[in-house]
Amino acid sequence: MCSLESDYIFDHATPLDSEGTLSRALESLSVLKAEEGFSVAVVAACTRPEIKQAVELKVQSIVAQFDYDFPLLMIGPDELVFWRRRLADAGMGEYDEFLSLDGYSNIRNMCLLAAVLTSAEVAVLFDDDQVYEDPDYLRKAREFIGRKHEGSLVSGVAGYYVNADDSVMLPPADLKWQQLWGNREAMNKVFSLIEKEPRLKPAPFVFGGNMIIHHSLFEMVPFDPQVPRGEDIDYLMNARFFGFDFWLDNELWIRHLPPPKCGPPWFQIRQDIIRFARERAKLETQHDGKVRHLKAADFDPYPGRFLKPDFHDLVMGTSVEMAIEYMEAGMEDDARECMVNIAISKAEMKQRGDSFGDYLAYKRKWEEFIRVLPTIGIWSAINGTD
Repeated sequence: MCSLESDYIFDHATPLDSEGTLSRALESLSVLKAEEGFSVAVVAACTRPEIKQAVELKVQSIVAQFDYDFPLLMIGPDELVFWRRRLADAGMGEYDEFLSLDGYSNIRNMCLLAAVLTSAEVAVLFDDDQVYEDPDYLRKAREFIGRKHEGSLVSGVAGYYVNADDSVMLPPADLKWQQLWGNREAMNKVFSLIEKEPRLKPAPFVFGGNMIIHHSLFEMVPFDPQVPRGEDIDYLMNARFFGFDFWLDNELWIRHLPPPKCGPPWFQIRQDIIRFARERAKLETQHDGKVRHLKAADFDPYPGRFLKPDFHDLVMGTSVEMAIEYMEAGMEDDARECMVNIAISKAEMKQRGDSFGDYLAYKRKWEEFIRVLPTIGIWSAINGTD
Protein backbone atom coordinates (compact mmCIF):
# COMPACT_ATOMS: atom_id res chain seq x y z
CA MET A 1 0.00 0.00 0.00
CA CYS A 2 3.03 2.28 -0.05
CA SER A 3 3.46 1.82 -3.82
CA LEU A 4 3.38 4.87 -6.06
CA GLU A 5 1.12 2.82 -8.32
CA SER A 6 -1.68 3.40 -5.82
CA ASP A 7 -4.50 5.68 -6.94
CA TYR A 8 -4.10 7.87 -3.86
CA ILE A 9 -0.76 8.40 -2.15
CA PHE A 10 -0.66 9.10 1.56
CA ASP A 11 2.46 9.89 3.58
CA HIS A 12 2.27 6.65 5.52
CA ALA A 13 -0.53 4.35 4.41
CA THR A 14 -0.95 1.24 6.58
CA PRO A 15 -0.40 -2.11 4.83
CA LEU A 16 -3.29 -4.51 5.43
CA ASP A 17 -0.99 -7.15 6.88
CA SER A 18 0.55 -4.85 9.50
CA GLU A 19 -0.47 -3.63 12.94
CA GLY A 20 -0.61 0.01 11.94
CA THR A 21 -1.11 3.01 14.20
CA LEU A 22 -4.89 3.22 14.60
CA SER A 23 -5.13 1.01 17.70
CA ARG A 24 -2.48 3.08 19.45
CA ALA A 25 -4.29 6.30 18.57
CA LEU A 26 -7.70 5.04 19.74
CA GLU A 27 -6.22 3.67 22.94
CA SER A 28 -4.87 7.12 23.76
CA LEU A 29 -8.44 8.48 23.84
CA SER A 30 -8.77 6.86 27.26
CA VAL A 31 -6.56 9.55 28.83
CA LEU A 32 -8.97 12.32 27.87
CA LYS A 33 -11.42 13.82 30.30
CA ALA A 34 -14.37 13.31 27.98
CA GLU A 35 -17.03 16.01 27.95
CA GLU A 36 -20.77 15.62 27.46
CA GLY A 37 -21.66 15.41 23.79
CA PHE A 38 -18.20 14.19 22.80
CA SER A 39 -18.16 11.57 20.04
CA VAL A 40 -15.52 10.13 17.71
CA ALA A 41 -15.84 9.30 14.02
CA VAL A 42 -13.15 7.09 12.49
CA VAL A 43 -12.75 7.68 8.76
CA ALA A 44 -11.36 4.68 6.83
CA ALA A 45 -9.82 5.42 3.42
CA CYS A 46 -8.03 3.11 0.99
CA THR A 47 -5.38 3.68 -1.64
CA ARG A 48 -7.10 1.57 -4.33
CA PRO A 49 -10.79 0.73 -4.89
CA GLU A 50 -10.20 -3.03 -5.16
CA ILE A 51 -9.11 -3.25 -1.51
CA LYS A 52 -11.90 -1.15 -0.03
CA GLN A 53 -13.75 -4.15 1.45
CA ALA A 54 -10.59 -5.45 3.11
CA VAL A 55 -9.83 -1.99 4.49
CA GLU A 56 -13.36 -1.60 5.81
CA LEU A 57 -13.24 -4.97 7.58
CA LYS A 58 -9.83 -4.31 9.09
CA VAL A 59 -10.78 -0.91 10.48
CA GLN A 60 -14.08 -2.27 11.78
CA SER A 61 -12.22 -5.01 13.63
CA ILE A 62 -9.92 -2.44 15.25
CA VAL A 63 -12.71 -0.06 16.24
CA ALA A 64 -14.71 -2.95 17.73
CA GLN A 65 -11.96 -3.52 20.31
CA PHE A 66 -12.69 -0.23 22.06
CA ASP A 67 -15.59 0.48 24.39
CA TYR A 68 -15.82 4.06 25.62
CA ASP A 69 -18.46 6.13 27.38
CA PHE A 70 -18.89 8.14 24.18
CA PRO A 71 -19.97 7.04 20.69
CA LEU A 72 -17.18 5.64 18.53
CA LEU A 73 -18.42 5.49 14.96
CA MET A 74 -16.87 4.56 11.63
CA ILE A 75 -17.22 6.01 8.14
CA GLY A 76 -15.87 3.90 5.30
CA PRO A 77 -16.53 2.98 1.67
CA ASP A 78 -19.69 0.95 2.46
CA GLU A 79 -21.28 3.86 4.30
CA LEU A 80 -20.60 6.17 1.38
CA VAL A 81 -22.40 3.80 -1.01
CA PHE A 82 -25.46 3.99 1.21
CA TRP A 83 -25.18 7.76 1.55
CA ARG A 84 -24.98 8.25 -2.21
CA ARG A 85 -28.10 6.14 -2.62
CA ARG A 86 -29.92 8.33 -0.11
CA LEU A 87 -28.82 11.44 -2.01
CA ALA A 88 -30.01 10.00 -5.30
CA ASP A 89 -33.37 8.99 -3.80
CA ALA A 90 -33.76 12.57 -2.51
CA GLY A 91 -33.02 13.99 -5.97
CA MET A 92 -29.75 15.48 -4.74
CA GLY A 93 -27.22 13.36 -6.60
CA GLU A 94 -25.31 16.46 -7.65
CA TYR A 95 -23.87 16.66 -4.13
CA ASP A 96 -22.26 13.23 -4.14
CA GLU A 97 -18.89 14.77 -5.02
CA PHE A 98 -18.63 15.63 -1.31
CA LEU A 99 -18.97 11.95 -0.36
CA SER A 100 -15.46 10.93 -1.24
CA LEU A 101 -12.43 9.46 0.51
CA ASP A 102 -10.07 10.12 -2.39
CA GLY A 103 -7.09 12.07 -1.09
CA TYR A 104 -6.33 14.17 1.97
CA SER A 105 -8.75 17.05 1.37
CA ASN A 106 -11.76 14.82 0.74
CA ILE A 107 -10.97 12.85 3.90
CA ARG A 108 -10.80 16.09 5.89
CA ASN A 109 -14.12 17.18 4.40
CA MET A 110 -15.61 13.86 5.49
CA CYS A 111 -14.50 14.72 9.03
CA LEU A 112 -16.33 18.03 8.75
CA LEU A 113 -19.45 16.26 7.45
CA ALA A 114 -19.31 13.91 10.44
CA ALA A 115 -19.36 16.99 12.67
CA VAL A 116 -22.38 18.37 10.81
CA LEU A 117 -24.25 15.06 10.94
CA THR A 118 -23.72 14.74 14.70
CA SER A 119 -24.81 18.37 15.25
CA ALA A 120 -21.39 19.16 16.68
CA GLU A 121 -20.57 22.73 17.57
CA VAL A 122 -16.86 22.06 17.16
CA ALA A 123 -14.81 19.63 15.04
CA VAL A 124 -11.53 18.36 16.52
CA LEU A 125 -9.32 16.81 13.83
CA PHE A 126 -7.02 13.99 14.89
CA ASP A 127 -4.79 11.63 12.86
CA ASP A 128 -3.92 8.02 13.52
CA ASP A 129 -0.18 8.70 13.80
CA GLN A 130 -0.74 10.70 16.97
CA VAL A 131 -1.53 9.98 20.59
CA TYR A 132 -3.19 12.03 23.30
CA GLU A 133 -1.17 12.40 26.50
CA ASP A 134 -2.72 15.54 28.00
CA PRO A 135 -5.93 14.68 29.95
CA ASP A 136 -7.04 18.32 29.67
CA TYR A 137 -6.75 18.43 25.88
CA LEU A 138 -10.51 18.70 25.25
CA ARG A 139 -10.95 21.44 27.83
CA LYS A 140 -8.14 23.43 26.22
CA ALA A 141 -9.53 22.75 22.75
CA ARG A 142 -12.87 24.32 23.73
CA GLU A 143 -11.53 27.10 25.93
CA PHE A 144 -11.42 29.77 23.21
CA ILE A 145 -13.28 28.35 20.23
CA GLY A 146 -16.57 30.09 19.48
CA ARG A 147 -15.77 33.00 21.80
CA LYS A 148 -14.62 36.53 21.20
CA HIS A 149 -10.92 37.29 21.38
CA GLU A 150 -9.48 40.70 20.59
CA GLY A 151 -12.84 41.73 19.18
CA SER A 152 -13.46 38.83 16.80
CA LEU A 153 -14.95 35.35 16.97
CA VAL A 154 -12.42 32.54 17.33
CA SER A 155 -13.54 30.14 14.60
CA GLY A 156 -10.33 28.14 14.31
CA VAL A 157 -7.66 27.11 16.81
CA ALA A 158 -4.33 25.56 15.83
CA GLY A 159 -2.51 23.26 18.20
CA TYR A 160 0.95 21.88 17.59
CA TYR A 161 2.87 18.60 17.41
CA VAL A 162 5.41 17.38 19.94
CA ASN A 163 7.84 14.86 18.48
CA ALA A 164 8.98 11.62 20.10
CA ASP A 165 12.06 13.43 21.48
CA ASP A 166 9.87 16.22 22.97
CA SER A 167 11.00 18.74 20.37
CA VAL A 168 8.66 20.82 18.24
CA MET A 169 11.19 21.57 15.51
CA LEU A 170 12.09 19.68 12.35
CA PRO A 171 15.64 18.30 12.16
CA PRO A 172 17.99 20.57 10.18
CA ALA A 173 18.52 19.83 6.49
CA ASP A 174 21.58 17.67 5.93
CA LEU A 175 21.46 17.17 2.15
CA LYS A 176 22.23 19.96 -0.28
CA TRP A 177 18.91 19.64 -2.12
CA GLN A 178 17.09 19.96 1.21
CA GLN A 179 19.01 23.12 1.98
CA LEU A 180 18.14 24.55 -1.44
CA TRP A 181 14.46 23.69 -1.02
CA GLY A 182 14.48 25.36 2.38
CA ASN A 183 11.15 24.11 3.68
CA ARG A 184 12.56 22.90 7.01
CA GLU A 185 14.24 26.21 7.75
CA ALA A 186 11.08 28.14 6.83
CA MET A 187 8.84 25.87 8.88
CA ASN A 188 11.13 26.03 11.91
CA LYS A 189 10.98 29.83 11.81
CA VAL A 190 7.23 29.48 12.13
CA PHE A 191 7.42 26.81 14.83
CA SER A 192 9.68 29.07 16.91
CA LEU A 193 6.55 31.11 17.70
CA ILE A 194 4.97 28.23 19.60
CA GLU A 195 6.65 28.80 22.95
CA LYS A 196 6.40 32.60 22.83
CA GLU A 197 3.76 34.58 24.67
CA PRO A 198 0.89 35.20 24.62
CA ARG A 199 -0.73 31.81 24.80
CA LEU A 200 -3.19 32.67 22.02
CA LYS A 201 -1.88 34.50 18.96
CA PRO A 202 -2.59 34.64 15.23
CA ALA A 203 -1.65 31.27 13.72
CA PRO A 204 0.83 31.31 10.81
CA PHE A 205 0.33 27.55 10.37
CA VAL A 206 -2.01 24.70 11.23
CA PHE A 207 -1.43 20.96 11.62
CA GLY A 208 -4.16 18.81 10.09
CA GLY A 209 -4.10 16.46 13.07
CA ASN A 210 -4.54 19.21 15.64
CA MET A 211 -7.11 21.63 14.23
CA ILE A 212 -10.14 22.86 16.17
CA ILE A 213 -12.82 24.21 13.82
CA HIS A 214 -16.01 25.98 14.89
CA HIS A 215 -19.22 25.21 13.01
CA SER A 216 -19.40 28.81 11.78
CA LEU A 217 -16.25 28.02 9.79
CA PHE A 218 -16.69 24.41 8.69
CA GLU A 219 -20.25 25.02 7.52
CA MET A 220 -18.93 27.67 5.11
CA VAL A 221 -15.39 26.71 4.15
CA PRO A 222 -14.41 23.23 2.88
CA PHE A 223 -10.98 21.79 2.19
CA ASP A 224 -9.92 22.14 -1.44
CA PRO A 225 -9.85 18.69 -3.16
CA GLN A 226 -7.53 20.07 -5.85
CA VAL A 227 -4.70 20.20 -3.30
CA PRO A 228 -2.87 16.83 -3.11
CA ARG A 229 -1.02 17.46 0.17
CA GLY A 230 -0.60 20.29 2.66
CA GLU A 231 -4.38 20.58 2.80
CA ASP A 232 -4.15 21.97 6.33
CA ILE A 233 -2.10 25.03 5.40
CA ASP A 234 -4.29 25.46 2.33
CA TYR A 235 -7.35 25.46 4.60
CA LEU A 236 -5.79 28.26 6.61
CA MET A 237 -5.53 30.25 3.38
CA ASN A 238 -9.11 29.46 2.34
CA ALA A 239 -10.41 30.47 5.76
CA ARG A 240 -8.55 33.78 5.59
CA PHE A 241 -10.07 34.57 2.20
CA PHE A 242 -13.48 34.62 3.83
CA GLY A 243 -12.60 36.47 7.01
CA PHE A 244 -11.85 33.55 9.33
CA ASP A 245 -8.57 33.49 11.24
CA PHE A 246 -6.92 30.64 13.10
CA TRP A 247 -5.33 31.27 16.48
CA LEU A 248 -2.31 29.35 17.73
CA ASP A 249 -2.72 27.97 21.26
CA ASN A 250 0.71 27.20 22.73
CA GLU A 251 -0.81 24.86 25.33
CA LEU A 252 -2.74 22.68 22.88
CA TRP A 253 -0.29 19.92 22.00
CA ILE A 254 -0.43 16.33 20.84
CA ARG A 255 2.27 13.68 20.47
CA HIS A 256 3.24 13.01 16.84
CA LEU A 257 4.67 9.54 16.12
CA PRO A 258 4.61 9.10 12.33
CA PRO A 259 5.85 5.95 10.61
CA PRO A 260 8.38 6.34 7.75
CA LYS A 261 6.98 8.10 4.70
CA CYS A 262 5.94 5.93 1.77
CA GLY A 263 6.87 8.17 -1.16
CA PRO A 264 10.41 9.11 -2.20
CA PRO A 265 11.54 12.74 -1.85
CA TRP A 266 11.09 13.50 -5.56
CA PHE A 267 7.44 12.47 -5.32
CA GLN A 268 6.81 14.63 -2.28
CA ILE A 269 8.35 17.56 -4.16
CA ARG A 270 6.06 16.78 -7.10
CA GLN A 271 2.98 16.94 -4.92
CA ASP A 272 4.23 20.22 -3.44
CA ILE A 273 4.73 21.65 -6.93
CA ILE A 274 1.07 20.97 -7.71
CA ARG A 275 -0.08 22.16 -4.30
CA PHE A 276 1.80 25.46 -4.35
CA ALA A 277 0.80 26.10 -7.96
CA ARG A 278 -2.84 25.76 -6.95
CA GLU A 279 -2.36 28.12 -4.02
CA ARG A 280 -0.46 30.71 -6.07
CA ALA A 281 -3.20 30.60 -8.66
CA LYS A 282 -5.88 31.21 -6.04
CA LEU A 283 -3.95 34.21 -4.77
CA GLU A 284 -3.49 35.55 -8.30
CA THR A 285 -7.11 35.11 -9.40
CA GLN A 286 -8.96 36.58 -6.43
CA HIS A 287 -11.86 38.50 -7.89
CA ASP A 288 -14.80 38.47 -5.48
CA GLY A 289 -15.06 41.84 -3.78
CA LYS A 290 -16.48 40.20 -0.66
CA VAL A 291 -13.30 38.29 0.14
CA ARG A 292 -10.23 39.43 2.00
CA HIS A 293 -7.45 40.18 -0.47
CA LEU A 294 -4.34 38.15 0.34
CA LYS A 295 -0.84 38.05 -1.10
CA ALA A 296 2.09 35.65 -0.89
CA ALA A 297 3.90 37.76 1.70
CA ASP A 298 0.97 37.27 4.08
CA PHE A 299 2.16 33.67 4.45
CA ASP A 300 5.87 34.30 5.05
CA PRO A 301 8.03 32.50 5.89
CA TYR A 302 6.01 29.34 5.26
CA PRO A 303 4.38 28.66 2.87
CA GLY A 304 5.09 32.17 1.55
CA ARG A 305 8.54 31.06 0.35
CA PHE A 306 6.83 28.81 -2.22
CA LEU A 307 4.07 31.18 -3.35
CA LYS A 308 6.19 33.78 -5.12
CA PRO A 309 7.09 34.27 -8.81
CA ASP A 310 10.57 32.72 -8.40
CA PHE A 311 9.11 29.35 -7.41
CA HIS A 312 10.09 27.65 -10.70
CA ASP A 313 13.72 28.70 -10.19
CA LEU A 314 13.56 27.14 -6.74
CA VAL A 315 12.19 23.91 -8.22
CA MET A 316 14.91 23.83 -10.89
CA GLY A 317 17.79 24.30 -8.45
CA THR A 318 16.41 21.74 -6.02
CA SER A 319 15.57 19.15 -8.68
CA VAL A 320 18.95 19.34 -10.41
CA GLU A 321 20.78 18.88 -7.11
CA MET A 322 18.49 16.03 -6.13
CA ALA A 323 19.07 14.37 -9.51
CA ILE A 324 22.83 14.63 -9.04
CA GLU A 325 22.57 12.95 -5.66
CA TYR A 326 20.42 10.17 -7.12
CA MET A 327 22.87 9.66 -9.99
CA GLU A 328 25.78 9.40 -7.58
CA ALA A 329 23.82 6.71 -5.73
CA GLY A 330 23.16 4.81 -8.98
CA MET A 331 19.41 5.59 -8.90
CA GLU A 332 18.96 6.73 -12.50
CA ASP A 333 15.18 6.28 -12.64
CA ASP A 334 14.73 8.54 -9.62
CA ALA A 335 17.08 11.10 -11.17
CA ARG A 336 14.89 11.19 -14.28
CA GLU A 337 11.83 11.80 -12.14
CA CYS A 338 13.56 14.91 -10.76
CA MET A 339 13.83 16.24 -14.30
CA VAL A 340 10.14 15.46 -14.83
CA ASN A 341 9.42 17.64 -11.80
CA ILE A 342 11.00 20.59 -13.58
CA ALA A 343 8.74 20.05 -16.58
CA ILE A 344 5.69 19.75 -14.34
CA SER A 345 6.60 22.97 -12.56
CA LYS A 346 6.99 24.81 -15.85
CA ALA A 347 3.61 23.56 -17.05
CA GLU A 348 1.91 24.45 -13.77
CA MET A 349 3.28 27.99 -13.91
CA LYS A 350 1.47 28.51 -17.22
CA GLN A 351 -1.84 26.81 -16.45
CA ARG A 352 -3.38 29.20 -13.98
CA GLY A 353 -7.01 29.21 -15.13
CA ASP A 354 -9.50 30.65 -12.64
CA SER A 355 -8.47 28.64 -9.61
CA PHE A 356 -10.09 31.00 -7.15
CA GLY A 357 -13.34 30.96 -9.12
CA ASP A 358 -13.26 27.17 -9.17
CA TYR A 359 -12.81 27.02 -5.42
CA LEU A 360 -15.49 29.68 -4.87
CA ALA A 361 -17.99 27.60 -6.84
CA TYR A 362 -17.03 24.51 -4.82
CA LYS A 363 -17.46 26.46 -1.59
CA ARG A 364 -20.92 27.71 -2.56
CA LYS A 365 -22.04 24.19 -3.42
CA TRP A 366 -20.62 22.97 -0.10
CA GLU A 367 -22.72 25.55 1.78
CA GLU A 368 -25.83 24.36 -0.09
CA PHE A 369 -25.04 20.76 0.81
CA ILE A 370 -24.52 21.59 4.48
CA ARG A 371 -27.96 23.23 4.59
CA VAL A 372 -29.78 20.21 3.14
CA LEU A 373 -27.64 17.45 4.65
CA PRO A 374 -29.54 17.04 7.95
CA THR A 375 -32.82 16.53 6.06
CA ILE A 376 -31.65 13.54 4.01
CA GLY A 377 -31.11 11.05 6.84
CA ILE A 378 -27.87 9.54 5.59
CA TRP A 379 -26.39 9.31 9.09
CA SER A 380 -28.87 6.56 10.01
CA ALA A 381 -26.65 4.09 8.18
CA ILE A 382 -24.14 4.49 10.98
CA ASN A 383 -26.11 5.29 14.10
CA GLY A 384 -28.34 2.25 13.70
CA THR A 385 -31.72 3.97 13.34
CA ASP A 386 -32.34 2.74 9.80
